[in-house]
Amino acid sequence: MKIYNLKKVWDSDVEKWIEESIPELTAYQKEKIEANEIVRFAPFYFMEPTKKVKNIWLRLSAIFLLPIFILLLVGLPFNFLFTGVWGYAENMRWYGRWVSACGL
Repeated sequence: MKIYNLKKVWDSDVEKWIEESIPELTAYQKEKIEANEIVRFAPFYFMEPTKKVKNIWLRLSAIFLLPIFILLLVGLPFNFLFTGVWGYAENMRWYGRWVSACGL
């Protein structure tokens, strides 16, 4: 399993999973888990696999990956001139999701 095929799970979902998977928990222990936000302040992340999309149109859109990559590469210096940051960072999340959805 590759890390980019995983997504972070909400803390409330993890709390529900803990309560369901450990039936010996008392009402007091369940209340303490929620009140002290034990899952939220845990030193690790809880992840689950993402759902794979098997759409033929999405797969066919992979034809446009290379031209868009080249456009982004050529536009990188202009982005630096206007924003002062080398890279697209948060603005380009859609590209990473698109590449993973295409199966690459």
